[in-house]
Amino acid sequence: MSASRTKPGLAGAITADDRLSRRSFIASASGLIAVSVLGLPRAVSAHSSQPMTFPPDALGKPGIATQRIDGLAKVRGDKIFARDYAARDMPGWPATQWHALYLYALSTDHAFLGLDLSSLSKAAQPRRIVYGDDMSKSLRSPKLVRRRDLAIDEKLQQARQTGKQLQGFDRPTGQEFDLIVQPGATPNYLGQAVALLLFDSAVACRAAQREMRFRDTDFQVYATDVSRSENMGEIFPPQTTYVKYDLNGQQFSYASADPASYLAEVPGWQGRIAAEIAAHPDYITQSIACDMQATDPMFLEPEAGLVWYDAETAALNIVLGTQSPDGDVRDLAGMFGSADSPVKVEAINLTPCPPGGGFGGRDSSPFKLMLALAAPFAEGHPVRLALDRFEQFRTGLKRHGTTVKGALTAGPDMSLKLVEMNFAFDGGGRKNLSPYCAALAALCAGGAYQLPMANIFAEARHSQNISGGSQRGFGGPQAYFAIETALDDLAAGQGWDPVALRRANLATETSTTVAGGPIAQELRLAEMLDIAEAHPLWRDRAAIKAEFAARGISYGTGLALSLQAYGTSGDGMVAAVRMAPDGSFSVQSDAVDMGNGSATTLSVAIGEHLGANASSIEMADYDLFGQTGLTTDDPAKQRWANPNWTAKSTGSSSACLTGLHQVHTVKETARALFEGSILPAARRLWQLPDLVSSEVAWVDGFLVDIRGFMPPVSHRQLAQEIHASLRSDEPLPTGALGHAYFQSSWAEADFATAGGTLRLRLDGLATYSAQDQAPTPIPRQNTVGPDALTTRYSRYVWAPCLNVVGLTVDRANGRVEVQNVLSVLNAGRIHVPELVSGQSQGGIAMAIGYALMEDMPEGMEGPANGLWNLNRYHLPRMADLPLATSYAPGVRAQELVILKETPGDGRAGRGIAEAVMCSVAPAISNALFDAVGRRYASLPITSQKILQGLAS
Repeated sequence: MSASRTKPGLAGAITADDRLSRRSFIASASGLIAVSVLGLPRAVSAHSSQPMTFPPDALGKPGIATQRIDGLAKVRGDKIFARDYAARDMPGWPATQWHALYLYALSTDHAFLGLDLSSLSKAAQPRRIVYGDDMSKSLRSPKLVRRRDLAIDEKLQQARQTGKQLQGFDRPTGQEFDLIVQPGATPNYLGQAVALLLFDSAVACRAAQREMRFRDTDFQVYATDVSRSENMGEIFPPQTTYVKYDLNGQQFSYASADPASYLAEVPGWQGRIAAEIAAHPDYITQSIACDMQATDPMFLEPEAGLVWYDAETAALNIVLGTQSPDGDVRDLAGMFGSADSPVKVEAINLTPCPPGGGFGGRDSSPFKLMLALAAPFAEGHPVRLALDRFEQFRTGLKRHGTTVKGALTAGPDMSLKLVEMNFAFDGGGRKNLSPYCAALAALCAGGAYQLPMANIFAEARHSQNISGGSQRGFGGPQAYFAIETALDDLAAGQGWDPVALRRANLATETSTTVAGGPIAQELRLAEMLDIAEAHPLWRDRAAIKAEFAARGISYGTGLALSLQAYGTSGDGMVAAVRMAPDGSFSVQSDAVDMGNGSATTLSVAIGEHLGANASSIEMADYDLFGQTGLTTDDPAKQRWANPNWTAKSTGSSSACLTGLHQVHTVKETARALFEGSILPAARRLWQLPDLVSSEVAWVDGFLVDIRGFMPPVSHRQLAQEIHASLRSDEPLPTGALGHAYFQSSWAEADFATAGGTLRLRLDGLATYSAQDQAPTPIPRQNTVGPDALTTRYSRYVWAPCLNVVGLTVDRANGRVEVQNVLSVLNAGRIHVPELVSGQSQGGIAMAIGYALMEDMPEGMEGPANGLWNLNRYHLPRMADLPLATSYAPGVRAQELVILKETPGDGRAGRGIAEAVMCSVAPAISNALFDAVGRRYASLPITSQKILQGLAS
């Protein structure tokens, strides 16, 4: 039971290197750490770095999915998630595993002194106890490197260049946060670990869990005197300020100003805004004051994983379900990369699993650090850490609790003049992605509208609460709730029609955001309002209200718009497409399928160019980037003039990248394979050396000469020609590997291929010559890439959505029942209609819970006390949701109307996983205002709050 005390005292930090491959390296203070991504055991693998495979009879027509590629494995109950695996399942691992259990802080006002486990039975005693002072400083508080958003990372880099030190483990500047609290220290936040218990059997671990559950105070010892945690409430940098002025020929904005002087100029322009408003006494100002609670992502599988430190090979082996494998590997390298690490780590072998749901809650999650932390103390044994639902509620990342204050100003002609908002995000204990979420909320503060003036400020602060992080909407839901409820309040106060007010101010492709960045994308917001106004749910709202009133029931209808951004301020993606000797295709992608269907979508994305869907796909292959020949290092500051440089390698799967970004990358790579290998093979088979792509087409699995000169050739014939050519003097590639970068526009370049020079919207291309060989990079030429200054636009692409909600209120008990939801969505090109529908339905369910049910008190009254599960945290059930898919009088339904694709979409889809959710909560609040004449601006709008409002 006694803990081993080893305190070498680590120091130093890693330097980020984006060049990861199947056997790539990260530079650390103690040398290079090799990084490998391994597949799950083939005998039990259903997913991730082992391919997911369509059954032969389910491939479907090119570009059309007949079923989810992972569907059968999940229905059969195959081993899929990290929780499903034990050490004995992993090739080369010891079969006997230990089990880890963390205990968590109960106070930020008293010093933690230690544990008293004397009351535990003998069967429940741990093999080992690890305290915070049993580990070195760098292991206890590792250096992390974030590359989530280039615009914010630029701000952080500028701060470091002025002398501020690199952030340690998710802490504000100057504040030390430990993974495990040291005895004698006051915990920094609730949910911070105070001890690690290691057990040599699952039986002992389960016995300890049973005996200790709900009895934390019986085992943890704290000082009686008050000793509050230092620096509580300190800022998680950076803060975001968007001030915009675009009147009378004068312009100022974050996007257009000199980055070096922007903040110094802000006060002067804020003064001009105030003077402009003061000069127009006829302007109407509507105040904004709302708040939103923290919520849990409540994904299907609580976090779990395996870790094993192999001393013989100095390798850290880890099995993990994650949204951000690239960042996780770098964080682990930082954890063990210091010269005085307790164990020497020369290699990190990651086996990624499907996360089992994410919604952002697994993006840069600290779980992988807590899992890896156990490895050096397990005496050479693998360790399993599997949170139960109580622990997930207690420690998992949350959507931020947020307070919004401000005002919306309009002229008497309904024209919006100014939006002012101040966002205060409760970041909780760890920094995580809190400032990124706050920054996107600031960008979304203008909603779907053109505003000549804006004054927006957003920040996230450290608190004692459970850590906040990215979650579906990424700050958008808070912003859209604020502006959309304010618009209805403004309309009601002036006697204006709420739709007419919105229509008078809609953003278009010539508008700019509150940051001053151009929208430059077809939105079709007016068309969406037309559809909503003509729909009987809105058109007949007065009659429906009267019908319910006749039955003694209050009914209201609310409408809200959102213009959710997707992607980040700069996104890199990588994909490989390969052709097997039998003519079948496989796809590899750095994307993570969180259950949203990305694997299925990318499997059919190649159909347009290759005449067939992929029969198999590997996800989470972020390490493919190391095979492209590209680097993010640019010491000479050449940017795109450097033929080997790109702005970003890969990123996490938390920014709705599939519909546009990942699909584009797979399609362009498939086009490179067709133009650079398959078409040349057809030229050889047909002996037509001048054949061009416009003279052929795919028909029923055959490449056809549309002029009718030559007989069709099958995929198998083409594949045989390509693979046979490998033995000739003029080999043709069997696959292509492409890297794409998007930042307001795609980077593009020329590449010399076997089929001739191709102009591709890729910034990296490599070709495979055999199944097991690394690809050969092709030097790019005539590169045109996005300008560096466009990062200050913050976002570039948008997914508009309008929601109309009809609901009833029982004035006796305050119960709200959503009767109908109409969602009008501009999704661009639809890749898999069923997946879009599923994303919409999931977004509505999550938004109804966010607006009406999901309540998470702060401090020890909430999940931090370890007592919370689904008995206390209320999610929508089937009875709470309208389930029909088409509106009809008297039927509870959620109807999705998707705008038809137009040439303005550029044959591209949009990231819509967050879009539908963002405007549901304000539509619900607006419907409640219509139903009972009270504004409910504090989420969740529970029955108790309804009754309190009615009583007042």
